[in-house]
Amino acid sequence: MHNALNRILLKLKLKHKLLLSYLLLILLPILYLQLYASGKVAGIIQEMVSFSLNQSFNQTHSFLSYKMKRITDTSDLIALDEDQLTRILKRDPSAYSLYEQLEDGNKLSQFLESYRDGTDVVAVKLYMPDGFLYAGEGSSMFRLIDAQKTHWYEQLQAAQVKLMWFSGLEDTTGGPGAQKVTSLVRLIRNPDHYNEPIGLLRLDLNERVLKEIVSRANTVKNSLTYLQRSDGAILIASDDALMKRYFPDAGEEAIAGNGELEFLQLRIPDTDLTMVTAIPRSEIVSKSASLQRSLLISLIGVALLAMLLAHIISLNMTRRITHLSQKMKSMETGALEPIVKPAGEDEIGELIHSYNAMSRQLALLKDVEVRAVKSEMKALQSQINPHFLYNTLDQINWMAQFGMNDQIASLVQSLARYYKLTLSNGQDIITIGQELELIAYYVEIQNVRFEQKIELIAQVDEPFLQGLIPKLTLQPIVENAILHGILGSENREGSIAISCERKDDRIVLTVMDDGAGVDEEQLGRLRAGARLKTSGSGYGIRNVQERIKVYYGDSYGLQFFSSPGDGMAVEIHIPFVVGAE
Repeated sequence: MHNALNRILLKLKLKHKLLLSYLLLILLPILYLQLYASGKVAGIIQEMVSFSLNQSFNQTHSFLSYKMKRITDTSDLIALDEDQLTRILKRDPSAYSLYEQLEDGNKLSQFLESYRDGTDVVAVKLYMPDGFLYAGEGSSMFRLIDAQKTHWYEQLQAAQVKLMWFSGLEDTTGGPGAQKVTSLVRLIRNPDHYNEPIGLLRLDLNERVLKEIVSRANTVKNSLTYLQRSDGAILIASDDALMKRYFPDAGEEAIAGNGELEFLQLRIPDTDLTMVTAIPRSEIVSKSASLQRSLLISLIGVALLAMLLAHIISLNMTRRITHLSQKMKSMETGALEPIVKPAGEDEIGELIHSYNAMSRQLALLKDVEVRAVKSEMKALQSQINPHFLYNTLDQINWMAQFGMNDQIASLVQSLARYYKLTLSNGQDIITIGQELELIAYYVEIQNVRFEQKIELIAQVDEPFLQGLIPKLTLQPIVENAILHGILGSENREGSIAISCERKDDRIVLTVMDDGAGVDEEQLGRLRAGARLKTSGSGYGIRNVQERIKVYYGDSYGLQFFSSPGDGMAVEIHIPFVVGAE
């Protein structure tokens, strides 16, 4: 069965396979959803809603835990500060000079004020025994006896805990009118006698800010989030009206829950507080049902549209693939024809772009390969110039007959260095600095032969010396300047100047002589790539022209300027590429 199905699929055209696969991928999921998966989709949607609720609840819980811990840590920093607080509170007020009390009171006020940030902690209040002069100052320091008359102090004493949270308190220290605050209250104990309370610390938080924080957990309509103490008292709720509606008698029932509500609850670390979110079941169900209906309608609409698009896309994709396949078959016969139609930006378009690039590259490689082989052979012939070597050895032989040992040593040394640079470890590309050094040795050897009648002037700035150039580019040009320019002039002596400048992204090396020059006919032959009639130097120049174009393209190469009697200038145009000697 499996093999038969494979054979059928292999016989189908690609466009039919694509269309069939699209229809299966579109219709089967819709049919499955319609017949079997309605309940599962509803469950999945409810799970998604629950996941979203849990995410919001956990994020709010984490942020609230961070806030509560920050407030608790702040209270620890204040209550346990020996230098700024407990040292003062455990002193005997009767043995306490007026000056010291005023000084300590000022320090204590500044110390307490430094912990009031106006955002989280809106007030820091210290309650202390009456004996201190600054007790009852009314801004940050108050009388302990006044706190002992309050219900929250009685609850703190009865609970026998380190600290306790209270809500519904008022703060009147921040200006006119009282604002509702939620407070953290703790006793301050004598570090020398821990059972002895020496004061009380109260940190007030803006109740509105806390309401905004717990409201972040309410991602479902009519949900309610609140903080509840371990004794059942509600510290704060995101919506007081919903709190009264869901829990007319808020207390243990709020934690226990009822049949109409779903509950999420988690304790706030290091406190006696529990964060609770109550979500009506009806809201969760209605949300899932609405999403389920919307999803089904959307799927049907998408299916109809997708079926139409599947037919169009399959035709378009297979049309381009068929065309590409035909072109690739023709490549097997050696025809390298690019596809000129728009390729698109998808994977098939990328294949067409790659095919076009490959066909162009193959055509270029074929051309470059042929030209490179020819140029390398010509370069090899230029590197070991038999006429130059023969003439130099003949000159050495002549000098030996006359016992010119010192001159022979110098000439042989120049010849050795010349051929060392010529070989250059088999590298075809060298730096301009190395090329100029090679030319210097070449001219030095030729000057021995031609009785110092050639002056070489190289004026190339330091940055250009690291530029790269094909090896033996300058020598055929300098050789031409010597043989046809300087030695062709009336006085048979002259100079050769080499300079360099940058033009945009290329450099131009200029070799200029003050020799005989050439007429328009010979200049035209040079520009056309033909040899000079008089000797083989024109062959070397043509080789240089071909090598530059092979390496860098047809936009680079040699340019010639001359007139009879005015010498010749040859410009070498190459890209400016920096290398290292």
